[in-house]
Amino acid sequence: MGNERRVYTLNGLPPEVISVAFAKCSRSPEPFDVIAAELNADKSRQFHEKWVVGYGHSSVAEHAVLSLAVENVSILATKVIEDNRLASYTEKSTRYQVYDKTRYFKPKNLMQSDLGRLYEETVDFLMDKYQEFIPMMAAFLKKKYPKAPEIPGNLYEIQIKNKVLDNIRYVLPVSVLTNLGMTVNARQLEHAIVKLLSHPLEEMKEIGEDVKKAALSITPTLVKHTNPNNYFIETDKVLEGFAFEKTNDLKPDNKGGAFLVEWDSEAEDKLVAALLYRYSKHSYAQVKRLVNSLSVDDKERIIDESLSRREKFDAPLREFEHIFYTFDILMDYGAFRDIQRHRMCTQSNQDFTVENGYSITDEVIEAGLDKEYKLCMDKVVKAYKEIVKQFPKEAQYVIPLAFKKRTLFTMNLRELHHFIKLRSGKMGHISYRRIAQQMFDCIAEKHPLLAKYIMVDKS
Repeated sequence: MGNERRVYTLNGLPPEVISVAFAKCSRSPEPFDVIAAELNADKSRQFHEKWVVGYGHSSVAEHAVLSLAVENVSILATKVIEDNRLASYTEKSTRYQVYDKTRYFKPKNLMQSDLGRLYEETVDFLMDKYQEFIPMMAAFLKKKYPKAPEIPGNLYEIQIKNKVLDNIRYVLPVSVLTNLGMTVNARQLEHAIVKLLSHPLEEMKEIGEDVKKAALSITPTLVKHTNPNNYFIETDKVLEGFAFEKTNDLKPDNKGGAFLVEWDSEAEDKLVAALLYRYSKHSYAQVKRLVNSLSVDDKERIIDESLSRREKFDAPLREFEHIFYTFDILMDYGAFRDIQRHRMCTQSNQDFTVENGYSITDEVIEAGLDKEYKLCMDKVVKAYKEIVKQFPKEAQYVIPLAFKKRTLFTMNLRELHHFIKLRSGKMGHISYRRIAQQMFDCIAEKHPLLAKYIMVDKS
């Protein structure tokens, strides 16, 4: 083996072969391409059966990467699929595409009951209104935002269409069918499949079976032992029972927005200590005691020096990950749909319900569509309250994106720099721009020394 540096790709090989080639590096002196050339599908499967399945060396499976196209699943399902941190997703937009009014998910058990007709009538009503509102909102927006001479006609039409859908998407129920692409390693995919197979909703279980079948055609050994997980299933039932028993009498708090509920009380000192620790030769305890004695000016200077040379696309140093904030966020489902894709955090999601009210945009009101819009929401509330008695999980499918959902997010300070900068920007939807701005305000109130370095658009 020569000493010349080599960096290359292993193109055209099955994921299972690639993962074995990388795994053998720990015990074979041969180059990766030589190892890979000696492998075939059968040898790779035998390796995985022995080491990954038999001995539990699951990290090997992380080198087998799959890209899955998932089509014609509900918006509700996409949020379950995307509730896996170590994967990448791209999802059909509700802001740039018009959804077909006939294409939405119909839960079998609900449709076979005496409530099936109510469900179908309610969703059909929403989808009809969605289609009706589009030309009406377009006419209003063209008056509000007349075409400037310098803007090409086709670009202007695209801009108007996007503004229309930004306002009207709130009427879409989470049962509408959508598409997403998912790129994930086999180890994480195995966990994702188990979660889907253990989910209380039938659609999720069916998607789990479909994902497993598609994955098995590429990696026959790495996901074949995925089955429903009793720990997930039974624990969910028990804790849901406790939650109902202990919290059911609490008065609802429907105030929307982002609320900081937990934070590092010594955030500034912890950050300065972490920054100095990295470049010192001393224990964290020693450095932390020293930092406690520093002046505010000294601490500010150290933090400033750690950030002042950043350019547009630079992330803060990793030491910012030692600082955590927990937010309880009540937001409309449309905003949740976008924010949930930030997976460098810990999320705890409540089921979707009508109990927290709904959002309406200023422009829907200005366009004179608010009465019809309210009629949609009232119809949904009535249908939901009937369906939820018999189908507490399936009732979620009837609810449109306008209704608010509560989620607990814990993010580190480094991720918050990224999140607030991105989601507060002018190109974002107003609903999640407000959330990002409120999160910034919460940090600024507790830790102004840290907040002043976060890039936020408050316009």
